Amino acid sequence: MDKTCNKKQTGSCTGSCCAQTCSYQVSGNTALSMDWGGNAPSIIRSTPIEFRELSIADRSWMAPILAAEDSLASDGCFGTFFLWGRAYGMTAADLGSRMIARYQTEDGLFFSYPAGSGTLKPAITQMKRLAEQLGQPLLIKGVTEAQKQCLLAEFPTQFRFEGLRDSADYIYEAGTLASLGGKKLHNKRNHCNRFEQECPDWHFEVLGQEHIDSCLALLQSWEENHEGLESGMPEAEKEAILTAFKHYDALGLTGGVLYAGDRLLAFTFGEPVGGHGFDVRFEKADITVHGTYQMINREFVRHLLKVYPELHYINREEDMGMENLRKAKESYYPAFMLDKYAARWE
Repeated sequence: MDKTCNKKQTGSCTGSCCAQTCSYQVSGNTALSMDWGGNAPSIIRSTPIEFRELSIADRSWMAPILAAEDSLASDGCFGTFFLWGRAYGMTAADLGSRMIARYQTEDGLFFSYPAGSGTLKPAITQMKRLAEQLGQPLLIKGVTEAQKQCLLAEFPTQFRFEGLRDSADYIYEAGTLASLGGKKLHNKRNHCNRFEQECPDWHFEVLGQEHIDSCLALLQSWEENHEGLESGMPEAEKEAILTAFKHYDALGLTGGVLYAGDRLLAFTFGEPVGGHGFDVRFEKADITVHGTYQMINREFVRHLLKVYPELHYINREEDMGMENLRKAKESYYPAFMLDKYAARWE
């Protein structure tokens, strides 16, 4: 949960995201603010903000901003922006205590929530001005419930919110995925038991540079087996995986691979998100061997619990409205759904 705003619990926000300011004026490239004590306006931004495509070097300034946001959402970590941004025409700008991510698509302009700390008004002011320059309303996508409350605290009447069910993240208890305990997950345990019986020489390894060539070979095989199916791999996903392997260490990713003997059957990787979460970004397995997905899921989370002692939640991201993917994610019985909203300025 986003801890920068406590409006959800108390009904009024007293967190750093909702610091008291009263008004902003935009003149050219300058935004002005005045605090509630009547002090003189101060310059928030006197020079044009610079948007650019992300490079791996941008992790140095973005990661601390995202850490301050402390969101469990899949876009609460740098890798999401870096790996998927180009596919969605994303550019980003550093506002100091917050960041702005701008997306230019065939459907028009939209932004992601301006992650970070401190008042939202300078960032929202800039975002609104950019949208107006293109003759479009300000649209922010992927807003979590906690972020929605922060927006309402500073802009009580200006935004209209619409739920985005296809974008909601599936959040699981890490301990549950590691143990697969209880009646609800009985079938998952059976899949793992069968795999262990049929592949007695199986073993799990931490994903490293030495595994990448084998992972790429599995990725190619997986793509061929899923060609033409709803669950097939979009080109953007393939490009994101290839980019992730290219910058695996620099991105601070953690992953695992599953073997039967010397044959690699599955790989997965992701990165920490929020204070107590881990985002599983990619997972691919050899579908010709029974139980590979269940095994790589279980063994990876067991590994994560050793590496991150404070880990509580696993984010397995959204289903994008794909029926087969939704059924697969629901079959693991998430602890809760991390709802997402679109916020439109009216």
